[in-house]
Amino acid sequence: MNEREFKDGVWPVVLTPFREDGKIDFPAYRALLEYYIANGVTGLFAVCLSSELYELTAAERLELAREAVAVAAGRVPVVTCGCLGNSEAEKLQSVFDMAACGVDAVVIPACQLVPQEADDAAFREAFGRLLAATAEIRLGLYECPVPYHRLVAPALLGELARMAQGRLAFLKDTCCDAAVIAEKLAASAGTGLKLYNANLTTCLESLELGAAGYSGTSANFYPGLLSEECACFRGDPARARELQDFFNLVQRHVEFKYPRSAKLFLKECGVPMTDFCRVACDRLSGEQLIQLKTFHSHVEKMGKGK
Repeated sequence: MNEREFKDGVWPVVLTPFREDGKIDFPAYRALLEYYIANGVTGLFAVCLSSELYELTAAERLELAREAVAVAAGRVPVVTCGCLGNSEAEKLQSVFDMAACGVDAVVIPACQLVPQEADDAAFREAFGRLLAATAEIRLGLYECPVPYHRLVAPALLGELARMAQGRLAFLKDTCCDAAVIAEKLAASAGTGLKLYNANLTTCLESLELGAAGYSGTSANFYPGLLSEECACFRGDPARARELQDFFNLVQRHVEFKYPRSAKLFLKECGVPMTDFCRVACDRLSGEQLIQLKTFHSHVEKMGKGK
């Protein structure tokens, strides 16, 4: 297992390109990973919900992880989801299997660690068992909204980070609340845990509070602009605010018929991929495709405005 430094910046939630017959398109996947890296991202969150995680077989998840590690080739770290399966034993084995792929951390979806009705004490206990069972494997947490949305309270997050003694390195935060993010940052200060905000609207505010960066769906539309915001928010706050205002304005385009819209957008960017999705997602109408192309042209113009 690799242990590269987790730098501040953008960690795109990596899509899975499929061929029209529904099989994974690995040449397109490699091109997509190169596209992210060329746009200045500092890490890759592969095999996540945007990857159509629950529509992939266990073997496919591992294959995608190995491919991401191979393409990244040490240029940026790679994290992937583990703790998946129908039993505690299967979930634990998936953590070991992912770690063996050479990823830099295995990210645990919070909703997979305990049932929805479990309280914080049960979550703490389950995380402690996972720590004990996984030896030196570096871990992350992901407040994944499917199959249910479990948020980790600030005080609990601080406890988990201290329990992990440096092994809990990555949090994809989905609380969408800057005040709560501030509490999480304070609770986990000094533990080595890096918080990456998944919510675009609070991105700039969370950076100003001390978040490490952004890891969300918008990185599948303009990773370069997001990387610029993460890099310039201290030195050029006016440009950072200009970018954030633009992101807020176009956010509804990002959310519309995702992830199919993202695959079509990336195709406009030159990534050779189809819009095939395994998850249920309606096709875009002719009118909506015109709107997507206009959205793409405005993103390009915004990039030239720096």
